[in-house]
Amino acid sequence: MLSSKLRELGLSGVGVKGLFQFQIREHGSNTELAPLNLDLTHADLWDLPELEFIWKGPTNFLSLQMLDVINVNRCPKLKTIFSPTIVRSLPMLGRLQIIDCEELEQIFDSGDAQSLYTCSQQVCFPNLYYISVKKCNKLKYLFHNFVAGHFHNLSKLEIEDCSELQKVFAFECETDDDGQEGIVKDGEKVLLRNLLYITLSSLPNFKEIHHGFKYDVMQHDITDCPKYSPSLYLHTGTILMSFY
Repeated sequence: MLSSKLRELGLSGVGVKGLFQFQIREHGSNTELAPLNLDLTHADLWDLPELEFIWKGPTNFLSLQMLDVINVNRCPKLKTIFSPTIVRSLPMLGRLQIIDCEELEQIFDSGDAQSLYTCSQQVCFPNLYYISVKKCNKLKYLFHNFVAGHFHNLSKLEIEDCSELQKVFAFECETDDDGQEGIVKDGEKVLLRNLLYITLSSLPNFKEIHHGFKYDVMQHDITDCPKYSPSLYLHTGTILMSFY
């Protein structure tokens, strides 16, 4: 059992299949869920060949209010990072890094669509400023059917060597090039207003960060992304722009 006072969690080279599940405490004939409150600030998961889940069960009973950094590296069986309901438990998350997870299909588990929609209507990830995803070749979208406007603090985005990735944000319905039918709302049009540093590399199927959005950036480095044709408003003092 993890101590509630644990500040940093680092796992490497062990055969664990999962990390967080709800606890059950029995009182007589009644069974209730006991909240698990952790003071974790960092979670580093490296070289875990058997890891299949990070969060599982009714995660509204799991509180990770202080978690600031999540690093996931070389976890070949991991298919998702977050369950929908864990979103509300990560208000301080600032850095998310995912590297070399060959079976990763979704960052958020979209299997429970209603839970994902409900959670996405709330303010999520207010402090997330850095996302890095590399060598995840089954991942098609970083965030699917999620209210992208919540990522208002995101300033740096790095995506490299993800052969199936098509978009950062994707929705079931989007406006087409002629402005026809879509569900993209005004609040979603202003997403990523603080995104100033973008690195995209070796993404053969990547088309766009978000449909119909133009980016004001300080540094924009694009390499080997043949299907990506960005519309950019260059920020004063642009550091680097490279298209190959």
